[in-house]
Amino acid sequence: MLWLVFASEDAVAIAPIEGEIGRSIKGVIRTRARDAELVRIRLDRPMLVSAHTEGTAWNITLGPEVVEPSRPLSLYRSRISASRSSISVLLDDARDLYRIEDPEAGDTLLVATALAPARGFFKTQDFVEFRILPSTHGVVIQPLADDLSAELAADKLVVSRPNGLTLSAVQGNTRGGGGSAAVQRQVLDTQTWGFDRQADFKERNWQLLSAAADAPETKRLLARTDLARFYLARDMIYEAKAVLDVAIADQPPTAENPSAVVLRAVCNIMIGRADMGLKDLANPFVGNQNDAPLWRALAYAKLGKWPEAREGFHAVEAAVGTLPLELQRNVMKEMIRAYIEVGDITGATAQLNEFEAIGIPQELEPAMALLNGRLNEGLGRTEDARRFYQVAADSRDRGAAAQGRLREVVLRQARQDIDRVDVISQLETLAATWRGDPTEIEALQMLGRAYTDDRRYRDAFQIMRTAISVNPNSEMTRRIQDEAASTFDSLFLAGKGDTLPAIDALAMFYDFRDLTPIGRRGDEMIRRLADRLVSVDLLQQATDLLKHQVDNRLQGAARAQVAARLAAIYLMDRKPDRALAALRGTRSSELSNELRNQRLMLEARALSESGRHDVALEVVANVLGPEAIRLRADIQWAAKHWALAAEQIELLYGERWRQFEPLEDKERLDILRAAVGYALGDDMLGLNRFREKFAAKMGDGPDRRAFDVLTAPAAASDAEFGDVARALRAADTLEAFLRDLRARYPALGTLPASRQRAATEDRTVQAR
Repeated sequence: MLWLVFASEDAVAIAPIEGEIGRSIKGVIRTRARDAELVRIRLDRPMLVSAHTEGTAWNITLGPEVVEPSRPLSLYRSRISASRSSISVLLDDARDLYRIEDPEAGDTLLVATALAPARGFFKTQDFVEFRILPSTHGVVIQPLADDLSAELAADKLVVSRPNGLTLSAVQGNTRGGGGSAAVQRQVLDTQTWGFDRQADFKERNWQLLSAAADAPETKRLLARTDLARFYLARDMIYEAKAVLDVAIADQPPTAENPSAVVLRAVCNIMIGRADMGLKDLANPFVGNQNDAPLWRALAYAKLGKWPEAREGFHAVEAAVGTLPLELQRNVMKEMIRAYIEVGDITGATAQLNEFEAIGIPQELEPAMALLNGRLNEGLGRTEDARRFYQVAADSRDRGAAAQGRLREVVLRQARQDIDRVDVISQLETLAATWRGDPTEIEALQMLGRAYTDDRRYRDAFQIMRTAISVNPNSEMTRRIQDEAASTFDSLFLAGKGDTLPAIDALAMFYDFRDLTPIGRRGDEMIRRLADRLVSVDLLQQATDLLKHQVDNRLQGAARAQVAARLAAIYLMDRKPDRALAALRGTRSSELSNELRNQRLMLEARALSESGRHDVALEVVANVLGPEAIRLRADIQWAAKHWALAAEQIELLYGERWRQFEPLEDKERLDILRAAVGYALGDDMLGLNRFREKFAAKMGDGPDRRAFDVLTAPAAASDAEFGDVARALRAADTLEAFLRDLRARYPALGTLPASRQRAATEDRTVQAR
């Protein structure tokens, strides 16, 4: 049973969900509780649920996998007195708390709703007096004690009883005596850490190695873990990880003692493998033990997942003070960065003050100068920020120096006291001289944006390739890829690339085709690219693209429409047999009249080009419209049925001879062709009628002499008539047909620019 609880007075429309009943959903019921809207969905089998927001709308997805993972909520104990305890769930932006009765199970549920993002518990949390049920978003409590109560505070949900909850004893240190502490042990003890750092290395190392070698099998994991802690305290992180790898392989940790897995996660995070650290912390035996929430937050910060890092750090601020001083400083530095990245300047300032209280060692001064610069920039103190960035840039810490130069460029660009050329020059220098950490990726991201603004699109796309090769798993690399995809979309879908030379645009597309979006937008991009290929007379490449879509991508009417465009290009390329194959292989009974007529005219033209004129006429016998009349005229002309072709042209122009407007070039050419047709068909009656109609119109134009020669009595034997008639008989009408068809059906695409010009020039020359 899936429950949806909306803290809203608006009714939820369940009709679309009811339409799914019988497939994966067995039933849906909508009710109300106070000012909340409840929807219960009965599923035919257990499914995974994910939730995310788009604007003000919630998207709920059910299926065999989670599409948008929820963030885990943290659980903490609060000790009110020696005999009274409560449980707190950290839940920012909580909205309301509802008491809901389950009509089928008979249980009472306490449901806390909250704003996005989605946060919940992935599995049931069992306590003596209550359970916390799995949720995709929000908190669901099933009370087992009658007097259990739950209250919403500013940033948490507090569960308690009048006489306190029955909880297991707190292990590990607490901060402030009677304050709150997480239900967890520490993986690194401050006293042991200090002893390991101050002890004689050889003696302490031999002592721990001997203990690990002599320990019985049941205690070998603990002895090896102590050895790893010693190496970690002496900054021998790789050695510590190697010991833990062997220990965990020989004796996998249990729920009672997962400290080895957590300690290996700490090692992975500290050597720059935060993703592997998160994998260790996801071990089901770990949960929230051994300061695991703190190390998860640190891993998120190392991966650049700042919202998750900030939320994690906010939940474990008290636990940071229990760490050894060296680790405190490193963790607090990342805390300040996480607060700054999400725009929480107040929180960052508070953490910076605490950092300064415990002392800033000399080796961290450049890094802290950077953070001070970021804080001052966030507070609008740009001059102070620039001074801090300069301090970092002038330091001997090369990493901090590179970041300082980058931040100074960002600041100057925001103040508009540096031009685009200087920005690109400085970023190119930085990207070439500093490699291998997030500073390089950030510099590449800025450089890609600068290239895009400067219309250097190829360079911008190449920046994306560089970022992927340098750090493919970085969040910033994904953002660079998203920005490159957006630029690619604007070039080839939004028309921004229409100003580029066609060959340059096409070469860029082929070089970076992996940025093509999937689905309908990608299909539309391919079709537009085919038009660009046609415009520069690259017909073979255009047909290859469209044929792939027809054969592999599309179905139904969309497939028939693209097949029509493909057939048109085959006709341009003088391949009527392939045009016929494309049309006949995509026939469908579910086409609109407009699309059906369009395909019939293309099929008839292809049949005519193949010499099957009678069949072509049968195909378009019932098609109406001026385009169909012109096509029938062209088919009759190709079949050398001169008089019938002339009749179709005369039918096409109807009462045009009565109209005041002068004839256009293509109209004069058609009039001359009709005259030739009547003359060659020995239809003197038709020829005289046609001369009477159009003599005045043609007498005012540049083709007067040609018209007089063609319509003169006994003109068929005249030598001058023969010259004009041969020129008109040789005229190619295919481009004119495709041009007129495209004017009627724009979805057919474009004609090669060179052929359009040639058709116009030939028509004018031949007519004159």
